[in-house]
Formats: sequence, structure tokens, C-alpha cells
Amino acid sequence: MTSRLESYGELLNPTIVKEAKVLGKGGITSPAGFSTDSITSQRNKPNATVRTNKKPDLERLEELKVKKAWEIALGPAKTIPMNLIMSYMTGNSLQIIPIMMTLMLFWNPLKAIFTETNANFKNLETKKNSSDIFLTRAVFVICQMACMAVGIWKLYNMGLIPNSEGDWLAWKEAIQYKERVYLI
Repeated sequence: MTSRLESYGELLNPTIVKEAKVLGKGGITSPAGFSTDSITSQRNKPNATVRTNKKPDLERLEELKVKKAWEIALGPAKTIPMNLIMSYMTGNSLQIIPIMMTLMLFWNPLKAIFTETNANFKNLETKKNSSDIFLTRAVFVICQMACMAVGIWKLYNMGLIPNSEGDWLAWKEAIQYKERVYLI
């Protein structure tokens, strides 16, 4: 009976983590594959150079801000090929999915122009780079308008843009003929 309990002892009281060697004063174990020889050899060298991370200077920071602004400004341009392919693949029939997609091609760029333009670039603008940030804002708006142009192209292909004389018949005046009857 005791041998049976001994065999189930691991199941009743599992030891998930076995005892490990503790190195250092803080009681932290060293990771697998770590050797203390490399530390002691570096401490013993008198001319060991220590590398520290320098804080980036202001010019580098301005450069990074302008680079980030260009990434944000060109982001909408990356969606144009996808929108063109989706517009082409959905067909020109008047169904709910192509119509909703076309409405989204208008709504999302308009929303981005009026709400996201200042919010995206406000944190990146400083006195030094204000002209560069203004240019990136303009590119952002142009890219959003290009996305809207995809929507206009889709509306044209669906036949929802009035572009022929037959689309304006309600506002066209009917030709009035004078009726005359001649008796001989």
C-alpha cells in the first residue's frame, strides 16, 4: 500500500520547479546559457570601455519627427491600389455592397481630412519644422482626395453620376410647338 502512495506522491504534491542555484545578493537565478566568466573577465580589464546611450540631439529628433510625419502623410496613398482593386472586383451593378463601399470611399477620407489631419500632426510640429509639417499635411489631404477620386470613378462606372443629357430631362424645358391649322 505504501508503494502505491509513493508512486502517486508526485501527482499529489507536484514539484513544477526544481531547486535552482541562486547567484548574487538579490537571489536571482542566472538564465540558461549564462556564464559568470564573461563578467569577471570584463571587470578585470583596466581599459574596458562602457557604452552608454546618448540622448538624441535636437536635430536628430526634428529629423525623426519629419520622417514620421511623411509616413503618416503617405499612409492613405498606400490604400489606393487596394481600393481600386476592390472597386473593380465588386462590379457595376446596383447592389448593397458596391453602394456601401462607394459611400465609405467618400465618408472615410472626408472624416480623415476634417478630424485626423490636425490630430495626427499636432504632436510632431515645432517651430523649426513647421514648414515641413505643413507640406506633409497638404500631402495627407491630397492623398485623401485621391481616395475620394476612386469613389467618383466607381460612381461613374455604376452610372450614378449624371453625365448625359437624359439625366437632366426633369430640368430641361420642353419644346413648345405652335399648332396651326390651315383650311383651304
